[in-house]
Amino acid sequence: MNAFLQSADKKLASAHKILAFDEEASLQQAYEAMLKAALGFMFSYVVRAVSQPGYHIAIIEFVWAPFDKRNSSLLTMFDRIRRKRNLALYDDTGFVSRHDAEQALESARRLIEAIRTDVNLRKP
Repeated sequence: MNAFLQSADKKLASAHKILAFDEEASLQQAYEAMLKAALGFMFSYVVRAVSQPGYHIAIIEFVWAPFDKRNSSLLTMFDRIRRKRNLALYDDTGFVSRHDAEQALESARRLIEAIRTDVNLRKP
């Protein structure tokens, strides 16, 4: 679990540096930071993600279930960033603005913090 959160922290730090020259890559890296933290969250419940089509959605849904309503907007942003990343990656209409990337960075920071807090509160 700790390794996943450490990886999420590193990816988020990289995303901040990348923002200076590539908004799309920054958003992608922020999304990966969120995904790493979410995977760590799953492992903290002794659940493992299966790599297959749609598994990113399944990861988001898994994290959504135990979180209360005060984090629902954060998880909505996680899914929105996933969709934005997909558009930028697979569709020629996808465009990532500086505002999009900055919003992704802040959402990633908040999600990692919320997951870290939740996991630490459940430690025996």
